[in-house]
Amino acid sequence: MSRIFWYELKMLIFNRLFLSLLIITGLYSYMVLSREIILGIAFTAPYSPWSYSAYLANILPLLMITLLFFITFMHSNHEKQVMHLTFVTPVDRFKFCLVKCMGIAAGFLIISLFVIIISMIFYVVLFRFTNFGDFIIPVVITLIPCLLFIIGSGLLLGCIHANILYVLMIVVLSLRFLPLPPFFDLYGSNVFTTYPMSLSLGPDGEPPFLLPIAFIIGRIFFSVVGILMVLLGIKRYKSYLITNG
Repeated sequence: MSRIFWYELKMLIFNRLFLSLLIITGLYSYMVLSREIILGIAFTAPYSPWSYSAYLANILPLLMITLLFFITFMHSNHEKQVMHLTFVTPVDRFKFCLVKCMGIAAGFLIISLFVIIISMIFYVVLFRFTNFGDFIIPVVITLIPCLLFIIGSGLLLGCIHANILYVLMIVVLSLRFLPLPPFFDLYGSNVFTTYPMSLSLGPDGEPPFLLPIAFIIGRIFFSVVGILMVLLGIKRYKSYLITNG
């Protein structure tokens, strides 16, 4: 299965669309950093965990659209033919589909890492800031729940009809602009830009990075539901390929 994983990842990385999305995401990341984050979010420093979380929240819609584009590859005619032939062999279908999903997730994480590296270079060059350990929690609480929830949604809805994935892209983009309560704030945009102003300042003059309980519970909810949807989506994807292959 490891060979299949590396094959899937290689096919994804060397796709022209992957390179295009990488360039677009990189340019947008720099634009957000140089126009918004450089000023600081909610009166915090540009390199505070709050500002960095807001940076990631700004990039997440584009990253989610990228993830959904990767899932559309699973519904191409070529993919259906290959998988139909593969399932004739004595291969564990569930594990095979799971490995394909892992390859998509790995491709997503590569682009996410690219976004993170751009931000690190930005902070080092402009602020001589290198304490990137402060950004570990923001990265985990923003990227992982979104990855699990959107890949699960994409797998399930894509099995109904592949074109629904393009509708889902519009939905994930729209979520960025909706004033959602903390629990339902998938990207955390509203929490990261407004909640710091309700906190008292710490000894360093910055509000501590303390997140609302409702937001934390929401992260757990999106992660758990996302995992369940991934498992269910893989089962449905097997049937989908056999039916439409």
